Amino acid sequence: MVRSWADLPQELLRQCSRRLCPKNLSVFRAVCRSWRSAAVKEWSDVPSLMLADKGEMLWREFFCLRCEQFHTKLLPEVMANRYFSSRDWVLTISSDWEFQMLRNPMSRDSRIIKLPSWNKFPDIYVLPPFYVSFITKFVLSDSPTTSQDYKVMVIYDRGRRLGLWKPGEEEWTAVTSPAVEYCDVIYHKGCFIALDGEGGIYRCDVDGPTPFEAQVVFEMPERLLEPFGLVQLYLVQSMTGSLLFVSQWEDCSDFSMSRRRPTGSYRFDVFEIDLDTQTYTKVMSLENKSLFLGHNSSFCLEVDENHILESNCIYFTEYNIPPSQFTEDGGVTNMGIYHLEDGTIKPHVKGKSSPLLWIEPSF
Repeated sequence: MVRSWADLPQELLRQCSRRLCPKNLSVFRAVCRSWRSAAVKEWSDVPSLMLADKGEMLWREFFCLRCEQFHTKLLPEVMANRYFSSRDWVLTISSDWEFQMLRNPMSRDSRIIKLPSWNKFPDIYVLPPFYVSFITKFVLSDSPTTSQDYKVMVIYDRGRRLGLWKPGEEEWTAVTSPAVEYCDVIYHKGCFIALDGEGGIYRCDVDGPTPFEAQVVFEMPERLLEPFGLVQLYLVQSMTGSLLFVSQWEDCSDFSMSRRRPTGSYRFDVFEIDLDTQTYTKVMSLENKSLFLGHNSSFCLEVDENHILESNCIYFTEYNIPPSQFTEDGGVTNMGIYHLEDGTIKPHVKGKSSPLLWIEPSF
């Protein structure tokens, strides 16, 4: 006796739907009423990569790590000159310097939140000449999807300042600090934690009255941060809530004379920081977890045995990729999957488009 596809057990259909990426889940839900009722509403446990613009196009391209395919989506509201992500939201800066946040473009939530423009930042009186250097990091305290009491912090003015915005406010508020230049900021255990280029870690008090201040709470030893070969510093909150300090290094001896640039041999060092005891410990293994670094707000994910992601790895991207960084096969040399165990790197996506930023799975 031939059974209809619509008569498949609901639990089986539900489990199948949990293995699909958001794009294919939409197709799954469209098969019939039975499949639609059994499917999870909206779910993803792996991040996606939003790829760089291909000119003035209304369609954006995404690479899904789950199905290892490229997906396109019509997103006219995402046409911008600069992009950042935190949790499941994307910050865009348009050509006319408008700031707005939108939910993960791969979700069905089309909500847009407008933020104050460039001229609402403290002590910024002239239109910044470059999009690339005005905002360098964006982080949310909570996702606007699940909380109305969220805060936004950015590193702005070419990395020299911290700015805070809360819903309902018409201007950005500065966070004063002795730091010369910031390279990262995250939300950790109820407060924003910033990192400068010399390994100084700052706790930002933004819950009391203004003026807000960032105070030094830890400093990494100078011997661990010699400038030769140092590419970038990151802060990440682990799955257990501990604070991780990550340094990315480039092997400057591995130099391509034909391209006049390093060929992209990287290594990463990871340390766990205990702010209470003022100690640090080198992390030799991430075990069943992996880190995601780039011009997104860095995050950590747990990887189980059935997961498409690789454990004990660092997935990394770079935002500013000059044409010289493209290889003949369409890939680039400054992004990939770094295996902490043996230091090997392999690509996470191939193609002529360059990955722009990770979008964290939070739905």
